[in-house]
Amino acid sequence: MKKGQATIEFTLAFVVTILLIVLTANVFVWLNHCIVRRQVAYENTRSEAGGYRSWWDPRPPNPGKNDFYTPPKLNVFKLGGR
Repeated sequence: MKKGQATIEFTLAFVVTILLIVLTANVFVWLNHCIVRRQVAYENTRSEAGGYRSWWDPRPPNPGKNDFYTPPKLNVFKLGGR
């Protein structure tokens, strides 16, 4: 009788452990995608901010934008968190 309870507890603990590992890995993959996409978006705005402009150019200077990137929503139950 005690062996059955130990088997159920071990199975439950094993399933929860595997689920936590998968969810944690999915969050890390999502973070990796966010960091790469954010860096690319930032570099695209910097080429605009650092470009040469002559003194007679009527456009206002744009030193950079704060809203250059919006991260995708995290969904830990899909591959890659996207």
